[in-house]
Amino acid sequence: MPVPRATGKVSDIDSCGLSLGELQELWLGAHPTTGSLFHTREELVAAWEAGRAVVMRLWAHGGRRPRGWWEFDTDVKYPGYDRERSTLWKAGVLSDVETIDLMAEWRREFEVAKGKSAKERREHYEFHDIPDELIERWQGARKRRKRQPAISSPVNMAPEKAPGVASGTGSREEDVSGASVVQPADH
Repeated sequence: MPVPRATGKVSDIDSCGLSLGELQELWLGAHPTTGSLFHTREELVAAWEAGRAVVMRLWAHGGRRPRGWWEFDTDVKYPGYDRERSTLWKAGVLSDVETIDLMAEWRREFEVAKGKSAKERREHYEFHDIPDELIERWQGARKRRKRQPAISSPVNMAPEKAPGVASGTGSREEDVSGASVVQPADH
């Protein structure tokens, strides 16, 4: 009598009914020189329906989406590889994890560009596909920080009084903003 063998679970890649080449086309698009593996638009649509879950699981991350997604799942026009991440961010279709990761990456690259010429900064931001809205926001925050007066280290300062708190001496003291404040004497 034959011994029953344990059968392995068939992966979603194997069970979707598409070849690896067909899955690759749904990910990257038709081959630029040999063309599509699908003979008709209907075949392509059926392949996307059959393989969508696999293709999205494998290649929809890092602020990027497979070409099948661009073709069938959104009205947003594919901007090309170099502008894909900022386009998806602006469209609000990235996962929370993708958004957090991209924002951190973009912020690091924004800071790396500090100290470069204006032309070099623009090229750096463009190369890293940093959205204009974020550049403007971060530049504005940087300018605001430069305009604020420096606050001395608490280690080197006498204890500060909260604004409007009487000192009991009737003397002039500075509040935390550095403005001179007349403190009334206690009676």
